[in-house]
Amino acid sequence: MSKLQQFQDYIRSNGEEITGVDVPVTLSDEQAKDAQLKFNFGWRVEIGVSRHSHGGSRPSGIYCGTSSEASADAHNAAKEFVSGRDPLFNERFLKILGPDVSKNFLIKNTSLNSAPSEYVGGDTCSTCNGSGCVRCGSCHGSGKTNCYSCGGRGRISVSKYDSYSERTVYTTESCSSCWGSGSHTCSRCSGRGDVTCGTCSGSGTLYYSYTIDGEAKRSTKWYYTSNDYHEWTGDFLKRTGLNVVHSFNDITEIDVEGDLDGCTFVYGFTAVLPTLQFTASIDKVDTRMCFAGKQNRTHDAGGVYDPAVWQVAQKLGAGSKNDDTKALATPAIKDIIEAKETKTSIALLEENWVSSDIKDAVVANYDSLVSQLKKQSVKGIVPKMMASLAKYGYLFFTLAILIALFFPEFAEEAPYRMGIMQYPQWIIAVLSADFALFGIHPLANYVMVIGLFFASYQLVKRGYWKSIGKAKTYALALGITLLLPHICLSLYYNTQSAMHFGPSFAEGLAGGAIFVGLYLLVLGVTWPKKWYLKPLGLIAATALYAGIQFVFAMLNGALGTVPADENYFRGLGNIVASALMYIQYNFIEIGLFAVLFSYFLTRRRFWLNAKTDVADYNSPVLLKSMNMDR
Repeated sequence: MSKLQQFQDYIRSNGEEITGVDVPVTLSDEQAKDAQLKFNFGWRVEIGVSRHSHGGSRPSGIYCGTSSEASADAHNAAKEFVSGRDPLFNERFLKILGPDVSKNFLIKNTSLNSAPSEYVGGDTCSTCNGSGCVRCGSCHGSGKTNCYSCGGRGRISVSKYDSYSERTVYTTESCSSCWGSGSHTCSRCSGRGDVTCGTCSGSGTLYYSYTIDGEAKRSTKWYYTSNDYHEWTGDFLKRTGLNVVHSFNDITEIDVEGDLDGCTFVYGFTAVLPTLQFTASIDKVDTRMCFAGKQNRTHDAGGVYDPAVWQVAQKLGAGSKNDDTKALATPAIKDIIEAKETKTSIALLEENWVSSDIKDAVVANYDSLVSQLKKQSVKGIVPKMMASLAKYGYLFFTLAILIALFFPEFAEEAPYRMGIMQYPQWIIAVLSADFALFGIHPLANYVMVIGLFFASYQLVKRGYWKSIGKAKTYALALGITLLLPHICLSLYYNTQSAMHFGPSFAEGLAGGAIFVGLYLLVLGVTWPKKWYLKPLGLIAATALYAGIQFVFAMLNGALGTVPADENYFRGLGNIVASALMYIQYNFIEIGLFAVLFSYFLTRRRFWLNAKTDVADYNSPVLLKSMNMDR
């Protein structure tokens, strides 16, 4: 089989596999080329001088007097290495150069390690000023230390019992430990008053050495001598390495200017790059296609898959879910989108199997699809959120009014308890350690706050229904850290307080029926499925609501909700009015809860519904683009 037929069969079978459609490409005009590709490359050397401290021990090496003189000599030698005139570094370059170039041409760092020459300098020890000795710290230079028995006085106090006079006599006598002198010879310095300097170990000199370290970095500059190559040639050689060429010759050391100026070594090469070039025809459009190197790797595919890819991709985002699903399942389109989302490169684009124009068109259609799905995912969210706000607002209002009705004495004390408006002052007091939480040390407040913030951060990071950025995660964690103590402490202490007073069942049932019963009106409208039955449902619910209130009025005598000599509905209104005072003091908390619940639960419900719809496309990359891959 000829090369032409071999490549043509490969393009057709591979094209159908990655595009899902037949690619009727026809190759012709096979041309074999062994063109010369000329380039220059060199080493850019970075030389540094490192300082090492050796204390009072003098290392081997070139002694240069003081440390500043040794440093100067080392830097002068480093300049000689950079210039390329020193044979030591030249030999190292030649050893590194040979095998590395023949393998690959990727830019990388190569350490040249340290030069064997070590420049040593000595300075007078600043601790002992060159004497090698310092004053003894135990005796402060005197050579003597106070006797520990008598404390340096030479005499000690003693007591004796006089049996004749039957009394204890106190007197002093000469110290037997120091024989009355009050001091001992210093054990550390043996009475000399000075000891060996620990900084320089008694030498009187501190030594420093300077070594020369080198790191070579390769840089390249290309010069083309033929028009047979495309803009991908340089990247192709760097990616595949010089092992794709048949040979390289004319290796000479040269002098260059510009980017490579100052390199120790610069070499010029002439490389032979074998290439097979074809004319590829598809849908009456001709393009040039090249396979290069000893392994005939694709060098420039000429965008031969463009028509096949575009045949599928042009329908992406046009409004048909089936077409979108089919396009996203097509390997070429899937790879292009994944490369765009992950910011990676793929051979499909690097080798020009699909041109940049088609790639940009595919990405544009995909972005249009993502934009459409994002709009659909929040369509109608504002009315739903407002309805949720009304629902949760009335729910928390009802719960609060029931608490006030069942525990009226507890509700009356609402003005004296800390509310959300006073809570910031409590937070400031905690952070300024004005008082101690739970009776622990006030500084423990910070540990508790930091621990709560860390726990809140982990909770949001792991438990939030979708992936969010760090800024939002920190914001939510901070919100939980600030609000959770208020909620927990309020629930704990308010529950204890309410239980202390005891419930009032009669007032709670009668008053609560007024507000809880309103849910009957909502059910009367929502339960009937037929529109013409909804008015009947509302009438029935209204009648039932009125009946419940009438029953509680009839049971007033037994329940004792309102005194018998007072109008029932007026008395019940007074009870409800007292409960509404509790609502007034907790209005901000009720509103805050309603807003939070309506916002987060509505958004979560819309997000889950949208994720279900997007999952039907069976595309992980689409879930990632929609931030739904969690």
